[in-house]
Amino acid sequence: MDLHVIGGFLGSGKTTAIINALRALLAEGRRVGVITNDKGRYQVDTAFFGAAEVPTAEVPGGCFRCNYGDFQERIAQLQREARPEVLFAESVGSCVDLVGPVLLPLAALAKEDARVTYTAFADIRLLRRHLAGLPLPFSDNITYIFANQLQEANILVINKADLLPEEGPEVLTEARRRFPDKTLLLQSSLTSAGVAPWLAVLHTAPPLPPALALDYGPYIAGAAELAWFDEQLTFAPPPGAERLTVVRLIAALLEGLQQTARPIAHLKFFIQDAGTGVKLSFTAMGEGEWEKLIPQTLRAPVSVLINARAAMAVENLRALVAQALRGALSDAGIAYQSTGATAFAPQVPA
Repeated sequence: MDLHVIGGFLGSGKTTAIINALRALLAEGRRVGVITNDKGRYQVDTAFFGAAEVPTAEVPGGCFRCNYGDFQERIAQLQREARPEVLFAESVGSCVDLVGPVLLPLAALAKEDARVTYTAFADIRLLRRHLAGLPLPFSDNITYIFANQLQEANILVINKADLLPEEGPEVLTEARRRFPDKTLLLQSSLTSAGVAPWLAVLHTAPPLPPALALDYGPYIAGAAELAWFDEQLTFAPPPGAERLTVVRLIAALLEGLQQTARPIAHLKFFIQDAGTGVKLSFTAMGEGEWEKLIPQTLRAPVSVLINARAAMAVENLRALVAQALRGALSDAGIAYQSTGATAFAPQVPA
């Protein structure tokens, strides 16, 4: 079994790339699986892969490094249940320092013909600013995490190239100058064809990079600056108002975040009714006309899973979500059920 671990900052497009890589492999008749990872316990990405009927396991409550034993168990679980030939593992987007504690030990345990690879994804808009020496929309400590994710992996995908089609070649050239020893790809991951060059690189399985020398001071501080919020909502609006209610809920949360002037690290929704499952994703750089992605017709009851990660105090993020729920649901007379509402700042063991 080949194991491909995917890292990179929150909102860099890892999940989209993985689902399209899985679709390409399934079209070839390959058996596949995926392991999701988050510091929270209610994961949009798990719901997304599950709705796509991909064999899925999750490592919640911490990164692969912090939960290495659980990660090993989930690999073994999928090997028993789905017997994948190719397994993707998506690391939480605020994690770094995976090669020494996680990947090298797994590679040592792998069979001789198995591939173990590590890819980091970077949003081309953030990477362009970073390479130009311009500030990112985050603190120095959070930027330290981003920079070291780029440094650690030996395969670097410059993702979302479709958002900067004219600047892409220039960003790739500068990245090659900055990272001459890495395998670099300029990629849009929106289709299986778009991820085909990346899959070809994974098939060659370049050797894993050396372990990263990381200063845990700014890493721990950067993680602590991010507030995380997860909640699952279920509600039944009046007939015909299902889509409008979902739009109002998302818009209220986005407006509240914009008013705080605190950057979104990643805001994800998984919207599901009896027949539809749709994922929406927002980052500090924006994601365009998101309303078009929501189906025109939704059937009650509707569930919305929220994963919010923002550079702000935990209590402020919790209050902001509560305000959005009041405005979009309670004040409109729409009753809802909530499960799994949690808010916290991630802790990183030194």
